[in-house]
Amino acid sequence: MRFAVYLAIAARALSAHKLRSLLTVLSITIGAFAIVLMTSLAEGGLLTLSRGIEDLGGARLILIVPKEPERAERKKSMYVTGFTRRDRDRLARGVPHVAEHTMYAMLGSRDVTTDEGKEDRTDLVAADSGFLRAFRMAVGRGRAFSDDEDRRRSPVCVAGPKLASRLFRGDPIGRWVTVGALRCRVIGVLAESDRLGVSFGFNWVDLLVAPIDTVADVEPAVKSAALVVIKTDDPRNNDPVKRILNALLVERHHGVDDFTLLDFSGIMGKFEAMFTTMKAIVGLIAGVALLIGGVGVMNMMLVSVSERVREIGIRKALGAAPRDISAQFLCEAALLSGFGGLLGVFGGGLAAEIASAVIRRFTPSWVGAVSMPAVVAALVVSSGVGVVFGWLPARRAGRLDPVAAMRR
Repeated sequence: MRFAVYLAIAARALSAHKLRSLLTVLSITIGAFAIVLMTSLAEGGLLTLSRGIEDLGGARLILIVPKEPERAERKKSMYVTGFTRRDRDRLARGVPHVAEHTMYAMLGSRDVTTDEGKEDRTDLVAADSGFLRAFRMAVGRGRAFSDDEDRRRSPVCVAGPKLASRLFRGDPIGRWVTVGALRCRVIGVLAESDRLGVSFGFNWVDLLVAPIDTVADVEPAVKSAALVVIKTDDPRNNDPVKRILNALLVERHHGVDDFTLLDFSGIMGKFEAMFTTMKAIVGLIAGVALLIGGVGVMNMMLVSVSERVREIGIRKALGAAPRDISAQFLCEAALLSGFGGLLGVFGGGLAAEIASAVIRRFTPSWVGAVSMPAVVAALVVSSGVGVVFGWLPARRAGRLDPVAAMRR
């Protein structure tokens, strides 16, 4: 009951100075707005990146990447360096808990020429028949090449949608392109794909994918640049799979450590920890605006106490205890900051939704989000700011001498 009386008196006192109260509320609103908006956009970016990686396998991914050996380097002459089709099959099919696998080589940006003489540049990727399926790259027109075509070294290829649109005016299916010593016929065009921030060494929409054995016949670098991608059936099985893969590779390479295993379960954990830290930093930076708003609350309450000294003296003379006076002014400060926090949270959430809708027009894969932890934090902190910064004026009001106050 007493709290309701405090609220009623606080509302009347604040409404008596509407402009001053509005400006103070606005300073808190801006702080809460910034916290919710900036943290929500940071969370949306994290979710977008995470979803892009999860579509490819996420924490289930294990990459076997070639590297320069650090020990037993002379033993390289005892075997064919790099990864071959036989290596891939042995590593993937003979290991439990392997759900998918593929092998590909990134050959960088290359000049490409059509049968009509039109020239351009694109990323050349030499891959096996499981590459498009493993990387969830859908074929929009035509078809992908088969494992049989790869084994027979068929001169076929699949073009990215941007490359196809630049090179060909009409239907690109059946047209021939030349990349260095490689000449191949386009049998498929990839569908549009948008994976913001996710890169495996090639452009998702501006590339040319050809069978790895076909390319290896004219590009010696394929064998040494090829890497193997393994997808396990569960991230919890990554460790035993890595141990088996490592043992097989050490045996096959005669103890030469010319490979490395990249486990995405650990990478994803570090990635999420980094983004959590970034969200915290963004929230703290935005929280500075709330502190500035808190200073505004304190300033307004100090001015209010100095203006209402006579009122305080009369209330004390009528029997109001110091704690009642302090509670009254503390309630006014909390009402100011709480209302400002509510407005800021609502506005920040609305702005985050609008910003996400705008971003999705240019980046369809964007995952919009309103950070609920940020909403709760903004409400709690904004209310807390009012209490903390309103404590000193409330304490000063409660300590005023009633006789001296009534003489003013």
